[in-house]
Amino acid sequence: SLAFNVPLTCGMLLGGAPNSGNFWLYLVLVTLRGLLGTWTNCGTNYPIVTHIVPALSRTRVMAWGTAIEDSIAAAVGPILLAQLAERAFGYDFGAAKGRRPRSAADDISSAEALGKALATTICIPMILAFALTSLLYWSYPRDIRKLQQQQQQEQELTDK
Repeated sequence: SLAFNVPLTCGMLLGGAPNSGNFWLYLVLVTLRGLLGTWTNCGTNYPIVTHIVPALSRTRVMAWGTAIEDSIAAAVGPILLAQLAERAFGYDFGAAKGRRPRSAADDISSAEALGKALATTICIPMILAFALTSLLYWSYPRDIRKLQQQQQQEQELTDK
C-alpha cells in the first residue's frame, strides 16, 4: 500500500503546474491513491498487532500507536510545512496576509511553494514508513516464533 501511496501522493502534489487544468490527471491520481494507497493500517498494522500482541493489551497498543502517530503529525506538521514553504521554497506570507498587493504570479508561485512543502512533509515520512514497515518481513517471523514459544511454555505450565 505504501509502495503505491508514495508515488501517487507525490504525483498529486508535484504532478502539474498550478492553474494548468490537469483535472483528469488529478482525478486519476486521487482515485488510484484512494483504491491502492490507503490500506496500511487495516491491511498490515492492525493484523500484525492483533497477531503478536496478547489479547488483553491489543486495544492499548493500537490506541497508543495511533495517538503517537497522530499527535506528532498534528504538532510538527503545520510548523514544518510553514517553515519549509517560506524558507526553502519561497512562499511569501506577506502577500498572503495582504501586507502587499497580490498578483497572479504570486498566487502561482505560492501554490508551487506550498505544493513542494506539502510533498516534502508528506512523502518523506511515507518513504520512512515504507522502509520501517519493510522491516516487518525480517522481524515478524521472529516475533511469531517467540510468541508461539511463550504460548507453548504457558500451555505446559497449565498442563502440569
